[in-house]
Amino acid sequence: MNHVETVRAVYQRFNKKDFEGVLELCDPEVEFRDLLSKDGTAYGLEALRQRWAQRFSEASVNVTVGDVVEIADRVIAAVCYQAYDRGGRAVGPYVMVTDQFSFRNDRILCIEATQFGDVPEEVRSLLRPPAPSAPGQM
Repeated sequence: MNHVETVRAVYQRFNKKDFEGVLELCDPEVEFRDLLSKDGTAYGLEALRQRWAQRFSEASVNVTVGDVVEIADRVIAAVCYQAYDRGGRAVGPYVMVTDQFSFRNDRILCIEATQFGDVPEEVRSLLRPPAPSAPGQM
C-alpha cells in the first residue's frame, strides 16, 4: 500500500469506527494534532486511543474525503468532518479541514489537522474539498 492508499484506508476505517484498525497504520510514536483538543498533541498509540475513546463516547464523527495528494514527504487530504449525536442528528456545523500526514517508512508518524482556509494557496489549489455527506457515506 502506498502512502495515499494508506491515508484513504485511515478514513475508511475511521468511518467504520475501526479505531484499532487506524492505529495499526500508525507508528508507535505517532503524533496527533487536531483542531478540537484543548490538551494539545497526543503522543503515541495509547494517548491517541484514549483521546478517541473520550471524544467518541459523546458523539460520532463522519469524514467525507475529497482529494488526497502526495506533496514532497507528506500526504495531504481535503476532508469534511461532521459530528452526530447518538440520535444521528448533526451537532454543530461541518468543518472543512486539511489533514497532513507524514510517515516513517510505511507507518503514519504524524497527523496534523488545519482549517482548510489556513492552508497556503499553493497547496489549497491542488485540493478539491468534498461536499458534506451523511453518516456512513464517504
